[in-house]
Amino acid sequence: MLQLSEYNARDLLWLGDWSPGWIAALGVLGLAVLLFSAYDLRDMRAHRRLTLIGLRAAVFGLAVLMLLEPALDLKKVSKVKNHVAVLVDTSQTMNLDIAESDQRRIDRAHEALERLRPMFEADSEDHHFDIFTYGDELRPTTLDAALSAPADASRADLSAALTRLPEHYQGKDLGGIIVLSDGIDTGAIGRRVRRGEPLDEASTEILKALQAPVHTLAVDADAGMRDAAVTRVLHDDFAFVHNSLSVEVELHFSGLGTQTVPITLRRDGEILQSQSVQIHPEERRYKVEFEFVPRQIGKEVYTVDVPHFDDEALLENNTQHFVLRVIRDKVRVLQVVGRPSWDQRFLRQLLKRNPNVDLISFFILRTDDTPQLVPRDEMSLIPFPTDELFNSELGSFDLVIFQNFNFGPYNMARYLPAIADYVRQGGAFAMIGGDLSFASGGYARTPIESLLPVELPPAGPGATITQSEHFTPELTEAGHRHPITQLAFDPEQNRELWASLPALQGTNIVTGPSPGATVLATHPTLTYGGKPMPVIAVAERGEGRVLAITSDSTWRWGFEHLAQGGTPREYQMFWNSAIRWLIQDPELKLVRLDVHDDIAGPGQPVDASIRVFKPDYSPAANATGRVDVFAAPAGQPASDTPPTRQALLSVDFQTDASGEHQLDLSLKEPGVYHLRAEVETSSGTLSDENLVLVVPDVEQLRDIVPRNKLLAQIAKHTRAYHTLLPELDPGALSFNAPRFVEIHQRRVVQLWDSALLFLVILGLLGTEWSLRRRWGRL
Repeated sequence: MLQLSEYNARDLLWLGDWSPGWIAALGVLGLAVLLFSAYDLRDMRAHRRLTLIGLRAAVFGLAVLMLLEPALDLKKVSKVKNHVAVLVDTSQTMNLDIAESDQRRIDRAHEALERLRPMFEADSEDHHFDIFTYGDELRPTTLDAALSAPADASRADLSAALTRLPEHYQGKDLGGIIVLSDGIDTGAIGRRVRRGEPLDEASTEILKALQAPVHTLAVDADAGMRDAAVTRVLHDDFAFVHNSLSVEVELHFSGLGTQTVPITLRRDGEILQSQSVQIHPEERRYKVEFEFVPRQIGKEVYTVDVPHFDDEALLENNTQHFVLRVIRDKVRVLQVVGRPSWDQRFLRQLLKRNPNVDLISFFILRTDDTPQLVPRDEMSLIPFPTDELFNSELGSFDLVIFQNFNFGPYNMARYLPAIADYVRQGGAFAMIGGDLSFASGGYARTPIESLLPVELPPAGPGATITQSEHFTPELTEAGHRHPITQLAFDPEQNRELWASLPALQGTNIVTGPSPGATVLATHPTLTYGGKPMPVIAVAERGEGRVLAITSDSTWRWGFEHLAQGGTPREYQMFWNSAIRWLIQDPELKLVRLDVHDDIAGPGQPVDASIRVFKPDYSPAANATGRVDVFAAPAGQPASDTPPTRQALLSVDFQTDASGEHQLDLSLKEPGVYHLRAEVETSSGTLSDENLVLVVPDVEQLRDIVPRNKLLAQIAKHTRAYHTLLPELDPGALSFNAPRFVEIHQRRVVQLWDSALLFLVILGLLGTEWSLRRRWGRL
């Protein structure tokens, strides 16, 4: 027996598989039948005609009803609670003190949670409350866990948390959201909507997708806070040496009144530039732009800072560091030639054909001693710009070449110390022989001699300082391994290539290698002190490198070798390798220490690796070495670093089969750390250096002023409640009613499958037939 009282919900179902088109056709058919009946019965009395038409309409309607198969869907249901998400901000700014209060922002959020605990824990028939923390990501938690969670997230991505909620509740009913935050959003909404601006269309779409009210409980107001912050530094990841670079700095000042604030840019701790900004209470955001020219290749640590002010809410955001990689755009070469020659011509052509070389050449075509046959003002020659080249522009060159050049006639003695300083600070210098070079050019006892990898004899009367015989240079042991003189990776093939080169003609006389020099090739017959005289030698002087070639006839390797059926390849390879070694091309290093992330947090792993190569640049498997770490506090000037550094720690390593080793290293204290890798090989001690900047991640603290108005806009757009804590009315927190129900019992009663309905139809048909017979219509 059906008990309707057992069910609290019912729906009418139509089980017939009839399309809307067929149903419409049945309706048209029924109307046609009724119209035909009315026309056929037009001569009958009105009440008789209407009675018969009504009976026929009832029969047709019941027949159609049976075709549609009506049924009654009876259900016993109960409402399913929807979900209310409670989002608690646990970013770093929530740890800050509230102005004129002894509470932190997170403490005020915890107070509000305790006041809402009865609501969360009540056995509500409509809502279930889910607690989340958010910062770097959205994390489900419990109420008690949220009350003890530290506010240490490096981001406050409220936008991502709101976007993530529909995914989290996919297939479930989201009834509302409660946000407890200071309003600082490092996500999409916070970046797009500036302070004082309304929500943009993209932000409103995020809120619209929630389909739920977003109640916002602000933990702090933006009034009364004093703070100066470097919020953002916009710069390229790399810069070209000797090319102008712009760095844009965004600043934020709050509660500091009207005053002038200096903004300082430092490079490796030393002041590079400074600008002043006039701040006013009505304006909080400012921009300044620094423009400068990097002078050295490699990594440099830059710092932008503003002064510390009394009673600032936070000092950590007054400074921002960044690392800039300075690379070459082109290799700038200055070639100074005493007089035109075949050697000069071949080298100049080689340099000009290299698309990576920016060549500046000067040829001395006449001196003050040259006979003057025409007036000076009728000559097209330009004077030798010594002051411009060796004073103001010297640092812009990567390599300076003196090719058979004597400085004396051009009053250059006062510039020689500058050239020596240029090399020791990272520049490159090469001297090529000739009768105006080395001792013949008067370089003995000058600052240039202190650079050269060879020692010069005194150029007094009767001294022999040049020799004109043909000779074939002989490689030293170091020359067989050095990249400059390595014309082939295979040692035997390299030896054969050098033996096959055309002989050189003439050489300057030198008295041996200077201290710290490496001799790559010697003269086969000339000696000094019983040892072969150097012909090709190199040295490292300070941060720079120098090369000496005592002959002015290396052009023969390109010209005569070609005439003998060879190629100029050896000449080109020799000079290209020499230039790359002089400018310290990283690709020539057999040990490479790579730091993949220039900035790391204290205690975080440093992403660095070491690669070791053999002389033929194949991977050096199982090579052993050591990495030394040297530390300097971030922002400390380079001049404060002691000359003899003591390694903070040393790490031994061994490469794998691919010649690589991943460095396992973490550094706990903030600072600039210089890493130096050394490997002992058959080629000697090889090394490479790099640096990493270790600073705390305070990006989330760049802008610490609460955004109460942003939270208010979010609540207003979703027709929700907003308040500034500690004021709170729990009764104002309304949520969507549950949309889902749970079915406990169900029964479908088919109304059309009934004998009673069939009998009613037969009864109506019989009545209609009987009346028609009585009224004479049969």
